[in-house]
Amino acid sequence: MQTQAVRGKLERKLEKRSGVAWTIGSLSWTPWTGLQVRNVTVDAPRLGDNQASRFLCRAELDVKLHWSSLLRGALDLREVRVRKGQIAIPMELLFLLPVDTDQPKSAASGPSPDASSRKERKEIPPTLVKPAEKSSPPAGEPKATLVMAPSLRIVIDQCDLQVYSDKAQGKPALTLRDIGGVFPLRGEDASGWARCGGIMIGRRSFEGEWVSKVEWRRPALRLPPMEFVWNGVTVRGEGFLQMSRMPRFRAAFHIPGSTLQIAEPAQTSAPGITLAVEQVRLQAVLGGTLARLSSWQGNLALEAGGISLAHDKKAEIMTFDEGRMIAGLRGGTFHLPDARLQGERLSFLGNGVLLPTGELGGVIRVVADQDHAKTLTRFALGAMWTGGWTRSWLAPMETPDRYYRDVVLEGTVNEAVVNVGREGEKLDVTEAWDKMLTFLRNETLESEKRGTTEAATEILSR
Repeated sequence: MQTQAVRGKLERKLEKRSGVAWTIGSLSWTPWTGLQVRNVTVDAPRLGDNQASRFLCRAELDVKLHWSSLLRGALDLREVRVRKGQIAIPMELLFLLPVDTDQPKSAASGPSPDASSRKERKEIPPTLVKPAEKSSPPAGEPKATLVMAPSLRIVIDQCDLQVYSDKAQGKPALTLRDIGGVFPLRGEDASGWARCGGIMIGRRSFEGEWVSKVEWRRPALRLPPMEFVWNGVTVRGEGFLQMSRMPRFRAAFHIPGSTLQIAEPAQTSAPGITLAVEQVRLQAVLGGTLARLSSWQGNLALEAGGISLAHDKKAEIMTFDEGRMIAGLRGGTFHLPDARLQGERLSFLGNGVLLPTGELGGVIRVVADQDHAKTLTRFALGAMWTGGWTRSWLAPMETPDRYYRDVVLEGTVNEAVVNVGREGEKLDVTEAWDKMLTFLRNETLESEKRGTTEAATEILSR
């Protein structure tokens, strides 16, 4: 099995079935471990003339077979174990994959059997209805038996999954780290589990392990209703993956505002900044054909109330009466028609779009009273967004004592820019974020030094 001839034959069969090139570094078999496939590489299909060669999957696999099926000439897998795996999927590939065109016939094409039977039952008096006699099959015809498909389960010890766009130089837009679990996908009803160690969107990481039970209930793998706590927020969710020629899925998550109270404020990544939300409500649903991004459809509705932003070294608190975000996914495009934080003295109003190629665009309108306009100008100068001194970072509105600025976001998920300069000059989002954090750290250090100096002066004066 280690010969190039055997490995080459298997590589050609896999390429013929999948349409992409396979490379198998090592192939062996033992009675207790089954088939061991090592250094497996699946090449990503080229989507453009200038695309660099990339892998779609790299893995170390153990494969076990149903020997009873093999004796009948059938190759049925019993278990596929992914010991180590890396999956990198270009969004352009998801968007171009074929979709299952098999659609159920419309009920409008003819009368339904139920409707016909109901009509006949109305015409026959109840007293004349007799139990149907059991019919026996003709002599020599075998009785029909229900054949159970052989069991199959996928076991993942460790796997990382990335979704990226070629137009963003292949940098990952979404990363799921340390995926693991046991997933029954065929045969008798069974239970398993799923795990994800963390999520990264662009360059921003969201830590926190998530573990859940899964159940195989023919013909779907189900995520039963469950609750988990993420950063102090209780989230309820459920979903399913229906196995067929083109697997379909649906997932729903819910944060019930009527029962949710965030007792302790959540810490943001900015040093010394505390975000507190009194109440939040979320409804999110996503579904479609698993390997067809353009078929995915989803909706997101988020509402929050009693939002406050504070610095641990200052008494100032920025408050917002309400927050809201409405979003949807159709045809591979993520739409954000309405996102806002509204307060009496300061508000942020925005909308945007994210294309399946990884390109994005959006605008955030900042509306502030005179005092907050001065504070924001000082902040923009201190963070070196403006590249020099400016009288005001915002422009006056027609409404008295109100100022505004439209911050335009454009580019790709990994290389986005914002027009935060004095005259609308563009600055990389990551650079702007880092400059903001540096300014906040410096302000914190200066406040600590002033506090130490004042305390020392008070002691010496005694």
